[in-house]
Amino acid sequence: MGSAVSVSPRLLEMPIEGVRLPSTTLGGVIQSAPLVWLQFLRHLGCIYCKGLVEDIRAFMGQWREEPVPFLVFVHPNTVAEGEKFFERYYPGAAHIADPALKLYQAFRVRRARPWHFLDLGSVQRFWELLRRGHRNDRPAADPWVLHATLLFYHGNLIWTHYAKTPGDIPRWPRKV
Repeated sequence: MGSAVSVSPRLLEMPIEGVRLPSTTLGGVIQSAPLVWLQFLRHLGCIYCKGLVEDIRAFMGQWREEPVPFLVFVHPNTVAEGEKFFERYYPGAAHIADPALKLYQAFRVRRARPWHFLDLGSVQRFWELLRRGHRNDRPAADPWVLHATLLFYHGNLIWTHYAKTPGDIPRWPRKV
């Protein structure tokens, strides 16, 4: 576990905008289920983002333990762009649109540097995703944000993974 942030009451009261959410505040979402998986994404045109969402969808399809996490994606695009993206890559997914990057900043999600794309792991992941049929599209949002994974159990942050490069993929825990 690498809990890099504390969740302040002010942050929990933050209003959010998205689709298929049980609340209009971040705290309401985090406390809406025993286990909540908040997955921050890169911009929705990113090859790494597409591959990550595809991998998470496959991972969730194999989840058999209780409680099953309530998965919520956070992306730097608009709600409409998010709906179009998830319609293709994860139909029915709950997601929060954060084009102003307020949640990204509050949770201290890292930003990429140009040389991070040349990291061996990122280059290998890029070629793997190309072979899987993914492509990079023109960024419609901030192209420098990385992804991060936060897991909440009964509203408490219990596990985090902050990507260091675009190709950095977490090893998600199966049990809490």
